[in-house]
Order: sequence, then C-alpha cells, then structure tokens
Amino acid sequence: SDRDTLVTERPYKKGPRRMGIFSTRSPHRPNPIALSTAEILHVNHQNGEIQIAYIDANDNTPVLDLKPYTPSLDRIETPAVPEWCRHWPRSSEESADFDWDQEFNFQGHSPSRVPD
Repeated sequence: SDRDTLVTERPYKKGPRRMGIFSTRSPHRPNPIALSTAEILHVNHQNGEIQIAYIDANDNTPVLDLKPYTPSLDRIETPAVPEWCRHWPRSSEESADFDWDQEFNFQGHSPSRVPD
C-alpha cells in the first residue's frame, strides 16, 4: 500500500537519487498527517467550507486544525534549504509563476495556485 513506502526514487528532477518519503511532501506517507501553510481563498460561512490554495495533500483530505499564520511563531528568517531545491520560489506568491512541471518526475502533482 501507499502507506508502506518509506523511501522513493528521485521524485524531483534535481533532487537526490533516493529520498525519504516525508521529505518529498508526498501525500502517500505512512502517517497521513502533515503541516502546510496555505492562503485562505474563500470562506462559505453558510456551508461551513473554507477554500484554500494548494497544499501537499490529495483532494478531500480531512483538515484537522486551522491556525492563523503568526510571523513571530511561524516565520523562519534563514531556513536551511537543500541544494537541489534552493532555486525554487521563496514564497507562495512567487510560486504562481514558477514552472513546476520542470521539477517533478511524477505526473499530476505539480503545485499550482487556485485562481481567485
């Protein structure tokens, strides 16, 4: 099953030959709980629905918790970023124009922003 995979072969074109499944941000990990920062695009109070921009999860994955982004707790000024992905955008806003298809060796999982 997908939940048994711990290591995967080169999911990113410029990445290392083998990567631990947790470092790939794959939704197919032993523990399906993950943490993502996402922009809230729309709130439907009547239906109790919140539309968010791309996160590293499959459609219809349950969301366990939402918290506001607070820079004093959530922002890292100088994060350590692996060499193979240092050329990636430095923010969600910059990601919208980045050619993600040039980064992945698997189909259908390229991040993209949902239009407003």
